[in-house]
Amino acid sequence: MSRLLGVAACQLQVMPGKVEKNLENMTKQIEWVKYYSPWVKMVVTPELSIQGTSSLEKYAWTIPGPITDRCANIAKTHGIYFIPGSVYEKKGANIYNASPVFDDRGELITVYRKMYPWRPHEKAASGDRTVVFDMPGVGKIGICICYDLWFPELIRDLVVKGAEIVVIPTASGTQERAQETVLARAAAIQNQCFIVSVNGVGMNGSTAGGKGHSLIVDPEGNIVQKAGQLQENLIAMLDMDAVRHSRQFGIGGVTRPLASFFHEKHRFASQTQPFDKSPAGTENPFDEKTVPE
Repeated sequence: MSRLLGVAACQLQVMPGKVEKNLENMTKQIEWVKYYSPWVKMVVTPELSIQGTSSLEKYAWTIPGPITDRCANIAKTHGIYFIPGSVYEKKGANIYNASPVFDDRGELITVYRKMYPWRPHEKAASGDRTVVFDMPGVGKIGICICYDLWFPELIRDLVVKGAEIVVIPTASGTQERAQETVLARAAAIQNQCFIVSVNGVGMNGSTAGGKGHSLIVDPEGNIVQKAGQLQENLIAMLDMDAVRHSRQFGIGGVTRPLASFFHEKHRFASQTQPFDKSPAGTENPFDEKTVPE
C-alpha cells in the first residue's frame, strides 16, 4: 500500500506586528483547507507568519506558551500535523527563530531553531542541531527555515537522518527569491526527496512578509504546485513511495546521486577540518567591508 500524505502549504499574507490578525487569517485559511480537502494531514505556514518580521526583542515568546497553545489547539481541532511557520523564541539569554511542530493530537513534539540566521541582518541566535520528526505510517519529515536552504550540508544531514520530505517555512521578500526556487528544486534532485518551500506575502506593496512563489517539488525536481505573489493555499497529495522509487531506480530511471554519495568511501576536508582553519573560512570573514569605497 502506498504511503500517502496530504499536505497544505498556506502562503499567507503577513502583517508585521499584528499578531491577532495574523492568527485569525491563519486559522481561517486552515479551516478552508480542511473544508475543501479533508484528506490534508499536514499544514505548514511561512516563517514568522504570526509575528511578522518585526523587532525580535518585542515579539519573542517562550515555547511552550500562550501562542503555541493556540497553535496546538488548531492542530488538535483539525487533526493535523501543524508547523505554524516560525516564531521568535526567548530561551534563557537568547532569542531564536524557532519552528514548533505539533502532532494531530495537539502535542508539541519538537522545536527546530534556525541554524543559519540571515546574517548580518537577522540578529537571532543560531540553533545547533537539525531536526527530523516521524509521522507514523507516513515517514520522516525534516524541517529547516528560510536561509537554511542555501546550505546543502544542512539538507543532506536531514536526509541522512531519514527525511523524505523537507519543509522550509520562509519569509523571503528580497530579489533573490527567484534563486531560492532554483535551490529548492536542486535540493530535491540532489537528495531525491520532496521539498515544501512556503513563503509569505506582504501587504500594500510591502515585501516584509515575503514575495510569495511558494512551491512543492517532487524527488526528481518537478514542480508539483507553485504559487504566485498573492495569498493562496497549495494543496497536494504526496506519494512517499515516490522517494523510495527515485532512490532505488534513479532520477529519470538513471541517476542515483544519494546512493552514489554514500557508496564512495572518501571524505571531504570540510568533514574533518575545522572550517575556521580552512582557506574558505579565512578568506570569507563577516566583518569585511561589503560596499566599495
